[in-house]
Amino acid sequence: MIGFSLGLAAALCWSGLDVVRKAIAGKASPTALAVFLLVGQLPFLGAWATVDQTWITDSRYWAPAVASMTMNALANVLFMRSVQLSPLSRTVPLLSLTPVFSALVAIPLLGEVPTVVHWVGILLVVVGALVLNSDRSEQWWRSITHEQGAPHMVGVAVLWAFSTALDKRALPSASPASHAFLLAAGSGAILVTWMLARREHADLREVWNAPKGLLVGLVGFAVTAIALQMLALQVLWVAVVETLKRAIGVIGSVVMGRMFFGEPITGRMLLAIALMVAGTTVLAIA
Repeated sequence: MIGFSLGLAAALCWSGLDVVRKAIAGKASPTALAVFLLVGQLPFLGAWATVDQTWITDSRYWAPAVASMTMNALANVLFMRSVQLSPLSRTVPLLSLTPVFSALVAIPLLGEVPTVVHWVGILLVVVGALVLNSDRSEQWWRSITHEQGAPHMVGVAVLWAFSTALDKRALPSASPASHAFLLAAGSGAILVTWMLARREHADLREVWNAPKGLLVGLVGFAVTAIALQMLALQVLWVAVVETLKRAIGVIGSVVMGRMFFGEPITGRMLLAIALMVAGTTVLAIA
């Protein structure tokens, strides 16, 4: 139950981060915002790693870790771009495809084969997301083509599915603290190198013009979310962690989208939320 509580707490923090990323999107380029998000975490995650003092215990750490860093870097840029182009409640729900991808990826990478009960919980959450994404009386697959930011978010779902499984594969060779720090550092270094190669470093100055409260929230939610997720991955299956993140993230996107961005809540949205709550409950008792 402690593991599930950690996963749930991480999911709440990810949901908060989604809202802040939507609010700050457009204040600077997606890549510059992603760099700030990653680099801003380093002092806090570095302090955690220093106190922990475990670091890397096995050279087998590096292959999955570097792969996760690369995917995480690209996913952060795609996320920022997606929420610039489309409403939060129309794009974040697509991330609920991540648990299915995660469950499939974790079978060969980690040997985590979901039970029937796990699949029921995962599919309830995914169906809820698809119901939510068809809120305009369209087929959900057509709405993907109608929302400019949707293809970007589907790409994020695939990348995060792989990166979370790779994180768990790396964790036996490193502490959660050291991996969280190296993940942010490596992903940030990749994006900074990319920006310098494209001579886009001037874009980084735009970030400082963004509201300082949003910048603080961006880093605060990110640090807490990644720390809790690394701890949860030690005891929970990847598919369960991702399902919790997506269920809470989707519900949060609807509620916060209404509160902060004036996005409407419909009966179909409430049905979708009920399905996702049911899926999360099934996983809690699995």
